[in-house]
Amino acid sequence: MTDNLRIFLSRFAKLSEEELNAFVAIFIPLTINKLDHLILEGQLVSSIYYINDGIFRGYYNKDTSEITTNFYFGPTIITDLIAVRSGKATRMNIQALKNSNCMVAQFSDLDELVDKFPNIEFLFFKFLEQLYLFGVTRQHSFIFETPKERYIKLFGERPKVIAEIPQHYISSYLGITPETLSRIRKRIFDDL
Repeated sequence: MTDNLRIFLSRFAKLSEEELNAFVAIFIPLTINKLDHLILEGQLVSSIYYINDGIFRGYYNKDTSEITTNFYFGPTIITDLIAVRSGKATRMNIQALKNSNCMVAQFSDLDELVDKFPNIEFLFFKFLEQLYLFGVTRQHSFIFETPKERYIKLFGERPKVIAEIPQHYISSYLGITPETLSRIRKRIFDDL
């Protein structure tokens, strides 16, 4: 698993062997079972998670509904940075959709590494830059695209979501009802 973490990190910055070893050393293995949560609303969050393999769903509770905001496929890194930095309880939920192998580290240990190794800070800058671009692009899709266009775009850009995620979570992610998603899918397949 640590080799996969090293490969994942190399996508964002070139770290020395010393930096990679120090980064990997703060993480410990963690197995998460299907439907268990990494992060649960109301908790204080002080950890950062590396997902080696598996699928997770990020969501918020609103009234009696769950609103899905993202799907996370390994390899990736996740946490609720707002909760970590504010010290307030999280509103986010991150739930495993299948049994998953992860690693966990304390954010305070990561902060110490950043103080010692500035390249690790650069790595996170590049990672957060990608997250920001993803978030703004998603926001634009809700402003400028129809639900059908959002579904087609999701199908083209993230086919693993379409293939592996239950439809009711996809409809929530797209901001539509399951019935609307069903109609959209029927229209698309009828047009083929």
